[in-house]
Amino acid sequence: MNVSLLPLPPAEAGAGFDQVVARFPARESDVESPFTFCDLGKEAAVVEELLLRAGAGELAGLAACGGALLGDDGAGTACTLLSVDEVTRVHAFLTTTGTGLTAHLTDVLSATVRGDVPYGYADDLTELVGELRGLFEAAARDGF
Repeated sequence: MNVSLLPLPPAEAGAGFDQVVARFPARESDVESPFTFCDLGKEAAVVEELLLRAGAGELAGLAACGGALLGDDGAGTACTLLSVDEVTRVHAFLTTTGTGLTAHLTDVLSATVRGDVPYGYADDLTELVGELRGLFEAAARDGF
């Protein structure tokens, strides 16, 4: 599963699946956009496991994969939504854990990566967790 995250105001998200999907590529590529974008890619499962090991519980899945299903085109694209409350809870967890997330990195990588961990992979994951934290910080600050 390839996961990308993008905060949208409730009105935009409420416009429906087709509208969200249509806006996603523009938001993703617009460097001038005030919106934060986080592409977890195929690492979403590893990030979710890091969050679980850090004690996130149900918030791990919300942060890494989303919440309620907005829609699915049946061809590989699905959109999920988090409520404002869920965004606030994930943000609070990410803020209070600090380096606690990456403290579990070695254990998670040894359990999820077969063979040797590629050079730089751990650093890339640490950066990705930082991007995730930034995305939820921006979404919580903006009220969505």
